Amino acid sequence: MIVPSMTVREIQDEVFNDLKDLENKIDSCKKEFERAVLKSNRYPVVKSYKCQTKRKNIMVVTFTARKRTERRKPMLGFYGIYSRVEGRYAVALTIETKIITIYPPHFFKRYRERILKDDSISNEEIINILFKNSWGFTAAFVNEKHESVYHNFENSAVEDKVRFVAATSQGYCFGENQGTVNIMKTIISEDMLFDNQKTIFSDLKNYFNEIKTEMYE
Repeated sequence: MIVPSMTVREIQDEVFNDLKDLENKIDSCKKEFERAVLKSNRYPVVKSYKCQTKRKNIMVVTFTARKRTERRKPMLGFYGIYSRVEGRYAVALTIETKIITIYPPHFFKRYRERILKDDSISNEEIINILFKNSWGFTAAFVNEKHESVYHNFENSAVEDKVRFVAATSQGYCFGENQGTVNIMKTIISEDMLFDNQKTIFSDLKNYFNEIKTEMYE
C-alpha cells in the first residue's frame, strides 16, 4: 500500500509490483470492453475500470480502441490514486520504459482552475477526467523562455525550478524529474498564452500533434 512516508522511488516499485496482481482483473474487464466496442459506432472507444489490488492500492485501467478491430488488442493505460495530508495524488505508469509520472494536488488545483473551470466536480472525478482526455505528452527540457512563462503564471520564486515542459491535448505542463520519475507541477491552457508566448511552444505542440496523428493512421 502507498503510504505517506514512501519516497517517489518506493512508490514506483509499489505500483509496478501491483501490475502483476492486475492480470486477472484486466482479463475480466477486457471482456466487458469488447462488448462495449461491438455496440459502439463512434471511435475511439475509451473505458476505465477501477480496481483495488491485493496490496490495497487503487489502480485504474483504461482501454482504448481506435477502431472496431482493436477490441481484442486495445491500447492500455494505467494510473493509481493515493492520498496524503495535502490531498489526492495520481501516478501514471509507462510500462515500456518503467517510468512513472506523479501528479500532486497542486497540479489538479490548477487543472480545475485553468482547464475545467468548474468548482462543482469532486477531486477524484477531476483525476478521472484528466486521464480520460489524455493522449500522453511530448516533453522537452525547458529553456529560459519556458521558465519565464512558468514563473509568470505560477508567481513563484526564481529558485522554484522546473526541468521539462510537456505538450498535451489539454495544455502545457511543467515538471521536474528524478531519474525515471516525473513530477508534474502545473498546467496552463493554450488560451492563457499571448501570441508571442505561443511561438515558444509551437515546435513542441507540432511534434505532439504529429505523434497523435500517427496513432490514428
